[in-house]
Order: sequence, then structure tokens, then C-alpha cells
Amino acid sequence: MTPRVSGALLLLVLFALLATPPLATAAATDDIPAQQTTGTPAPVAENTTFALQIQSNGDAKWTITDTYALDETETEWFRDTGEQFAEEDGEGVWLPAFREAKDEASTVTGREMEITDVERRYEVSDRKGQLILEFTWTNFAVVTDENIVVGDAFNSTDGTWFGTLTADQRFVISPPSGYGVESAPSAVDDGKLVFEGQRTFEPGYLSVVYTGEQPDTRTPTEAPESIFSGIGSAWIGGVILMVLLVGAVGYMFKTGYTDALPSVGAENDDGDDSTGTAAQASDTGTSDDVDVELLSDEERVERLLEENGGRMKQARIVSETGWSNAKVSQLLSSMDEEGRIDKLRIGRENLISFPDEDITDFDE
Repeated sequence: MTPRVSGALLLLVLFALLATPPLATAAATDDIPAQQTTGTPAPVAENTTFALQIQSNGDAKWTITDTYALDETETEWFRDTGEQFAEEDGEGVWLPAFREAKDEASTVTGREMEITDVERRYEVSDRKGQLILEFTWTNFAVVTDENIVVGDAFNSTDGTWFGTLTADQRFVISPPSGYGVESAPSAVDDGKLVFEGQRTFEPGYLSVVYTGEQPDTRTPTEAPESIFSGIGSAWIGGVILMVLLVGAVGYMFKTGYTDALPSVGAENDDGDDSTGTAAQASDTGTSDDVDVELLSDEERVERLLEENGGRMKQARIVSETGWSNAKVSQLLSSMDEEGRIDKLRIGRENLISFPDEDITDFDE
């Protein structure tokens, strides 16, 4: 990367950053490892990766990784150098350049920006070592109601501070969680933009628009007032309870469950079940209103039995219905076979009753 910040001094500083890898810079200090004094050359960075992770609030998480190829004699030396890098109290190499770039971008965009949460660490594996710098650049992107726009923070007063990638450098831009790319200057791979060096970037080229759901960043005091503002929770609870009760009663009436509920005032002070009597009278009236012409012959016989205490003579059924003796006899025989009635011969008459009806006290 060749950051270009206004002023000849800054240009010289950033040029030096490209020409001198961080590890060589550290080795040039007064605390040179013993191996370095013997003339053994320091490892040279194989590649540098600039990873930019955009956050949903517009901040940007930067991770700069310098990777070094190591031989067997350099592993321990790199581990010592990594410890110095991780515990470094100063700004190091890359951080000062990004701080100046941040100042330039803040001036151009008019947004207040900060470099925060700086962390340094190192990793050593088989024949490879890495120095890793991480930090957060606040207000790097512009957050709107529908999009997150990345681009203007790459600008400087004389164009762009991020103008070049060398052959051993790589730049990766990752989207915020839950967002997709709406527009980008190059092909997108799994939501990421990957730029391989060697290449240059014209001012305004690095511009990406992400789209997705925006998080609610309002504080509780900024939340819109609801229709229940100013109403106590007890009142709200009472209203909800009333709605539930009304809904339950309506459901019971609709499904007929109210028949199982005791009637209000079902029993007066004298112990008379006046309501029950009225209900029985209502049932009787309803029964009397049944159109016998709509009943089947069997139902009509059963209705006559119900009206006469569950039993009656066959001759009376003939009289009540107006049917012929032959029809009544055939109908009753069929109902007897089906188990709907019982036929009992008494003298020259047939006594018709419901099954299991007590006929011992039948009055001729």
C-alpha cells in the first residue's frame, strides 16, 4: 500500500514504509537480536494483507498481517521479535500512517473519526511467522436508512491516500453481517472484494454500496412514543384482561359451552328452582312446536311413548296416528327387532314400551 497524505514529509514517510518491511524496521532499532549482529540477514516479508471488515454501525475493523518465511534458525529469533511487537508501547510502523490517513479522511468527509481498540499479536507456525495489527477506524462508512456506503474515507486532500498495492500486497473488503453488495467496482466473491497487487487505485475507485436491514441504534430516550405513553402498566394489564374475558365468553356462547354453566339466580330465597322450571317449560314448548310431519314413522312412535310415560297400548298408537292396524303392527314389529321398543302381549292387546321400561304397575 502507498498511502499518500498531503505534504512532502508524509510522502517520504509512507514511501519508507513500502521500502522497509515492519520487521526490518524493528531490527534496525537499538534492541537488535544477537543473531542480527553476526551478519545473518533478517527475514523478509513474503506478503502483506490489508483486511477491511465493515461494521453495521459504519465503523471499520482493519487487520494488517505481515507474513514472513522462516527457516529453522530464524524461528526463535522471530518469536522474540514477535514478543517485542506485541508488547510495543509505541506506534510501530503501520499505525502512524493510518492515523495520518484518518486525519486526512476526517478533513475531507467532515466526519469525526478515531483509531481505537489497537491490538498487536504474532503467530509462529512451521516455517512461517506473522505480525498482526488490528484496530477500529470509527465512522469509516456512511450509514443511511437503506444502505451502508464505503468510499469517501479513502479520499485525501490531494486525491486518495490508498493509491497503490505492490506485488506482494493484497487488499480484502468484507461486508457487514447480514448485508449484501448492491454496487462495487469489481467482481464480488462471497460478498468480499479482493484486490491483488501490483495495481493502482484512482481517487473514487474504491466505492462500495451495501444493502440490508439496518440495526436500531436509537437509545431508549429516542424511541418513538407509543399509543400507550402515559398509561400505567396496571391500566394496560386491566384492559388486556378485559379483552381476554370478553373473547372467552364470546367463544363459550359460540360453541355452546354456556349450557354447562349455572344460571344466575337459579335458586330463589325459598329454595325454588324457578329458572329450572322455566327452562323445562321452554323445552316443553319447543317440543310441542315440533312438526310431526317432519318426523319418521319410528320417531313419531318414540315421541308418543315419551309423551305417555314410556309405554302405551298398540291400539292407542293406531288411534293417535290414524294409521291402519296393519301398518302399525308391521312398524312396531320392525322396531322391536331393531331393539328400539319392546312388545308385550297382554290378553288380546299388545303393550308397547321402551326397552327396560318398568311395566309392572301399568294401569289398564
